[in-house]
Amino acid sequence: MNLIVKKTNISNSFFISRLLTQNHVKETVNAHEVEHHSNMKDYWWNSNGPLNALHSFNPLRVSFIINGLANMKKIETKNIGTRQSLENIKILDVGCGGGLLTEALSRLDGNVTGIDPSKELITIANDHSVILRNKNIKYFNESIEEHALSNSESYDAIVTSEVLEHVSNKYGFLTKCVDCLKPGGSLFVTTPNRTICSWLNDILIGETFNFIPKGTHEWEKFICPHELQSILEINCKCDTISINGLSYDPFTNRWSWTDSTNLSYAIHAVKST
Repeated sequence: MNLIVKKTNISNSFFISRLLTQNHVKETVNAHEVEHHSNMKDYWWNSNGPLNALHSFNPLRVSFIINGLANMKKIETKNIGTRQSLENIKILDVGCGGGLLTEALSRLDGNVTGIDPSKELITIANDHSVILRNKNIKYFNESIEEHALSNSESYDAIVTSEVLEHVSNKYGFLTKCVDCLKPGGSLFVTTPNRTICSWLNDILIGETFNFIPKGTHEWEKFICPHELQSILEINCKCDTISINGLSYDPFTNRWSWTDSTNLSYAIHAVKST
């Protein structure tokens, strides 16, 4: 994967103001979103089912995290490219759902904790890890606000993938995520961009033709890269390391890296020391 670094100058704009006004919403959890995703519990681990796009996304998500940590010299040289790539690295997967990404990271010897506000999905995640006898995972049915109360500066890396577009208060959510990071720790985010292209791809085509479960997305909740970067740099005291464009073809169920962030993107940011 070739990282596309796009460091930008941050300026105040009505986009930032709009996001910061969300701060009056104390809770980041949206009950409707939790219920919608909980209803997917019976086919969460079916790679040929309605969530096949999430399954096919896993290899790119894992490589993004591995490469980001390697670039920050957090992975021991002897472990790069091995099944011990994440050995001794403490990771929090926020909004883990049924544990797809959580398990993938744990298989590389990461010490991974998954949290999600859906009791049903945490049950599914727990049950699946028990079947695999995976001892590198801990799951908790709680929000990031609840988790942050007793886990300040506890993690080397925090991942929140395909979650931010479902959050009521993005400002509060990201702030709590960063609170749980150790100084110098990495935050990895993947999320759709708020563009006409993403509306056409994710909602009009994706949900209309059942490539994505209907009702999964609300386009107005999508966040643009510069808006996310602004919150991370100005309010969360993080440095943006990279912004990478992502593309998904629903007809082939394939994800790929791209120079454009018009559809979706991945951000790697590091908490200031």
